[in-house]
Amino acid sequence: MKQYKIEKVALVTGGSQGIGRAYTEALLNLGMKVCICDIKEDAALELMQNLPADLKTNIVFQKCDVSSSTDLKNAFDYVISTFGRLDMLINNAGIYSEQNYQKMIEINFIAVVNATKIAFELMNVNNGGSGGHIINTASEAGLLPLILGPVYTGTKHAIVGFTKSLGTDYHFKKTGITVNAICPGPVDTYLFQTFAVKSPDQIEAEKLISSVTPVKPEEVGKALLKLLEDNKNGALLRVDAED
Repeated sequence: MKQYKIEKVALVTGGSQGIGRAYTEALLNLGMKVCICDIKEDAALELMQNLPADLKTNIVFQKCDVSSSTDLKNAFDYVISTFGRLDMLINNAGIYSEQNYQKMIEINFIAVVNATKIAFELMNVNNGGSGGHIINTASEAGLLPLILGPVYTGTKHAIVGFTKSLGTDYHFKKTGITVNAICPGPVDTYLFQTFAVKSPDQIEAEKLISSVTPVKPEEVGKALLKLLEDNKNGALLRVDAED
C-alpha cells in the first residue's frame, strides 16, 4: 500500500494495546499522524517511547474515557488543535463485562455513536471538512451469537447495524465519509486472555478458549490497511486465524 503523500490524521480510541496498538502502528507506518485516545496512559506512553525515532513526532496521546462525552470532545479538540485536521476515526475501545453491562454498553456502543457524530461534523465535506474514513471494531460476535456474552454480542451487533446504515451512498454523498467495520474472531489480547475469569461461567469459557486459535493483533492491523486500500463503504471485513 502506498504511503500517504498528504499528512493525514487519525484518532484511534483504545489505541495503546492489543488491536488498537496494531492499528496505531499500521497507520504510522503508512505515513499518517495518529492520536491515541485511551484511558491507559502508561501503555500509551510505553508504545510511544518504543517507536522508531522518525515516527515519534507523528503520534500524540490524549487520556480519554470514551464513555465520557466531555473526554471524547476534548480528544477531538486536541487532535484539531495539534494537527489542524482529522481524516480518520477508528472506534476501537471496548470491554467485556456481562456483570457491568451498562458500562459495557456505554463503552462498546454509545461511545461509538458519540465519537462518530463528532467525526462526521469535523470531516463532512459540506461542513468545511475533507471527507474521511470511520472504521469500527466490531467482532464475529457482531455476526454470530456468543453464548457467554449476550450483552457483549448485542453491542457488537449494534455496531454492525450502525456501520451498515451509515456506510451507504446516501450518507457518503452528503458527507464524503466512508464507514466500515472489522469483525475479528478471537484475538490474542487482554480481553481474550481474561475472558474466562470475567465470564459468568468460567468452566464453559475455558472450554471455549481452548477450542479456538486466536488471531494475532498484527493480522487485524493488516486487515485495516486492506480495508483502506480497497476503498469500500459499508463493508464488514472478517478476520479469522485461518485468513
